[in-house]
Amino acid sequence: MNTPITLEQIQRFTSAWYQALDQHVPVEECYRLLAEEGLRMQFPDGDIRDFDSFKKWYERVTHLFFDENHNVQSIEATLREDEAEVRVVVGWQASWFEPPAAKSKRVSLDATQRWVLRRSTRNVHGLELVYYDATVEPFRYAPGFARL
Repeated sequence: MNTPITLEQIQRFTSAWYQALDQHVPVEECYRLLAEEGLRMQFPDGDIRDFDSFKKWYERVTHLFFDENHNVQSIEATLREDEAEVRVVVGWQASWFEPPAAKSKRVSLDATQRWVLRRSTRNVHGLELVYYDATVEPFRYAPGFARL
């Protein structure tokens, strides 16, 4: 019998996930954090069901956004032995450029996300994302910043 997933494990995994996104790591590094079977991710700009669709999304956003920062504000989890349902509130800031504009745009928002994580041997954190919904609640934009 496995020991239950812990909140500390989830916190480490969450930090690793957002660090990978902020640093635009090679997509193969992201794959190790994602479920190979049963993957479901929902973003405002589309749904992801496998590594191929994740790669298309990832390549698009890493070529669009720069100077990204994800700052985890809270994590709440319902812990089970082999799975956890997680509510993450994350602050996200990023810049992007739309030619021929004279300046880039900067967004700052809080996003509430719902995840399901399960045990995995594919990475050092022992977890993988099975379900990821970035659209649980409308984004809360900081005043004075651009909107997506």
